[in-house]
Amino acid sequence: MAKDENQSHVEDILNILSEKSDKKVSREEIEREFDRFMEYGVPIDQAKQTLIKKFGGGGVVFTSSSTSERTLISDLKPNQTSVKLLGHVIAINPKEITVRGENRRIFYGIIGDESGTVPFTAWNKVELEKGDVVEVNNAYTREWQGTVQLNFGDRVRIEKTDKEKLPESAFKPKETTINELKSGMGRVDVTGRILEINEREADVGGETKKVFSGIIGDETGKSQFTSWHDFKIKEGDVLRITGGYVKSWKGIPQLTFDSNASVKKLDKKKIIEKDLKSIRMPIHELVEKRGALDIEIEGTIVDIRPGSGLVKRCPDCNRVLMNDECSIHGKVKGNLDLRLKIVVDDGTGTVNTTLNKNLSEKVLGIDFEESKKKGDDDFLNEINTKLFARRILLKGNALSDEFGTTVIPKNAEFVEVDLNKETEILLKEVEELL
Repeated sequence: MAKDENQSHVEDILNILSEKSDKKVSREEIEREFDRFMEYGVPIDQAKQTLIKKFGGGGVVFTSSSTSERTLISDLKPNQTSVKLLGHVIAINPKEITVRGENRRIFYGIIGDESGTVPFTAWNKVELEKGDVVEVNNAYTREWQGTVQLNFGDRVRIEKTDKEKLPESAFKPKETTINELKSGMGRVDVTGRILEINEREADVGGETKKVFSGIIGDETGKSQFTSWHDFKIKEGDVLRITGGYVKSWKGIPQLTFDSNASVKKLDKKKIIEKDLKSIRMPIHELVEKRGALDIEIEGTIVDIRPGSGLVKRCPDCNRVLMNDECSIHGKVKGNLDLRLKIVVDDGTGTVNTTLNKNLSEKVLGIDFEESKKKGDDDFLNEINTKLFARRILLKGNALSDEFGTTVIPKNAEFVEVDLNKETEILLKEVEELL
């Protein structure tokens, strides 16, 4: 095998290890191990997979054929290497991060072709601007929060090319509802009503710029939005926004648009605010979405987690104390508080939620001052008796992280179950199966 080709495979391994492994490994060590595999006639892909696993990078699937043919974005799968594609840059932004104790400037954005869009991260400086059409060689993919993400590592080659190389359909916005917005979508065409709007100032390249953010909604759901241009938007406006793109924060989608987008004001009667109610959804759908605004879920309380009941909080940062100590401020005199940490299951999935003092008082039917008079064990027994196996309706926002999906409730109330009706429904379902 040619030395240059060997180096190409070594770069693949190093790129993936830099992302997935905390172990420090030198290029020389990877080269030595890889050369040894080649001497014994081990297949290239198997050798790469073995070395990545050995040095803490986990399992990776290599697709050798991807080096010779362009891959459509819709065909990308996690853990591919040597990816070649043609697309246009929909968004690109710099970001400062810390990698192994060192500050590093990376770039992230969205790239699209005629088949779809995908988020990308460039781990080194790239001379790209929004609107550039580029040919990308030797990129790789990984999975992040359940979606495919494209990565530009040390070995990537990016060349700007003619717009005509992409079909016209690659530049056409996709018409979508707010409920369908997902992180990584680019050039969307969405219509919604502005429910909230706030103005702030941001430093962009040393220049102070007005930024407008808030909540937009339609009959299918609600989303956060950010506008980097003053379109003279007001609360209550019904807008058709063409050419925006979607990011997310902890699973909640955020529609983002700027001066390159088209923003058209429509008749306010097109979307009436009173029609924009909380969206009820099964828990499995919420978990799949990884987050949403103003939703309702209904399920059974299957667990009351440790940390429920009376707790002490730090007077400075409001964190819950452990043995009268705050993880940030050390030994402090805590303020007493009441909370309930529960797990709710509707038969399709589970979510976590924490009820604050007001909601805890509501579902327990007890005053906070009264709860402070109870003994710890007696109060916990009372909590379990009143909550366990009860059906509850939660309304609020949902976030997702590595620990799962969490509902941040604005309201919570028990749902009384009609056992006779539930039995009839269950019997009917059983009869249909027979």
